[in-house]
Amino acid sequence: MPRSVLYIDKQAIEFNVKSLHRFSRKPIIAVVKSNAYGIGVKHVARVLEGLKEVEFFAVACAEEGVELRKLGIKKPVLILGGLIRGEEKAVVDYSLTPVVSHVEHLKVLDGINVPIHVKYDTGMGRLGFLEEVFEDPRVEGLLTHLSSPTDEDFSKEQIEKFKKILGKYKKVKYVHLESSAGVIYKTPFATHIRVGLALYGEKPFPDYPVQLKRALSLKARIISVKLLPKGFSISYSRTHTLERKSLVGVVAFGYADGLMKSLSNRGYLYYKGRKVRILGNITMDMTMVDLTGTDAKVGDWIDIVAEEQSFTDLAKGAGTIPYELMCNLSKRVERLTI
Repeated sequence: MPRSVLYIDKQAIEFNVKSLHRFSRKPIIAVVKSNAYGIGVKHVARVLEGLKEVEFFAVACAEEGVELRKLGIKKPVLILGGLIRGEEKAVVDYSLTPVVSHVEHLKVLDGINVPIHVKYDTGMGRLGFLEEVFEDPRVEGLLTHLSSPTDEDFSKEQIEKFKKILGKYKKVKYVHLESSAGVIYKTPFATHIRVGLALYGEKPFPDYPVQLKRALSLKARIISVKLLPKGFSISYSRTHTLERKSLVGVVAFGYADGLMKSLSNRGYLYYKGRKVRILGNITMDMTMVDLTGTDAKVGDWIDIVAEEQSFTDLAKGAGTIPYELMCNLSKRVERLTI
């Protein structure tokens, strides 16, 4: 019997893929790095593999690409994080497509005939060449990365820089730069969109123009319910003292499961659609909530992410981004596809 469960709605993922494809009018490179953003790549990749709108997968490193192949994924797999010495054998053995963003990545591929994508740094300040052009028959794709998609002026500067670089190549089959947030630019010369977060129903910004369905819900069991008197202190360091007699529940989900400690005394969870406040410091395996006025009992479920609260909503309260919360979900959270 699981104490916490992440439910993955495959029909919602399918809806989101089709919606993104319809909006952009481009095939999709599905980003499933870091265990599909912590969701569970073995659950997500098989759903995406069966969708015609998805033409590529993208991961961070060769090891993640090998994992996809062992799961039975047949579509092309991009290695976004380049290559280091020793990974070239996996690229060949598992038919992976490296993204080259440094001359050292090219050196690793000396004498190896595999298709490559070349990344350019147009303003991210991370991976990518600045202006170098490579007349290499292995180059089948070019890409860049928008650093601040909601900053329209800077994003358009990046797009123009990339367009000039693209113009120096005689023939390139794949061109991609639009992330989940970046799809709003509908870049005419891009052939694909490269998206992750939006696949799972999380909107990159509030007025996102693409219709999405919530694909993820997260819940955990209540393992204790007790009535405590006014003035009783809660959790480590006694950061909360009850202002009234309260029904306090203990939820089997803490920072080791992925609920950030910064939500202590400020975040909310939900019981049967009712908002319940987090009391005191979140601990490694448990979180206390105020269940006063409810009929909650041991064994009931508390909703952490549901219709009332997305990962994005939860992240705002934690002072972070949804990616961090999702990637922090531990292995003891059971993943179930529905």
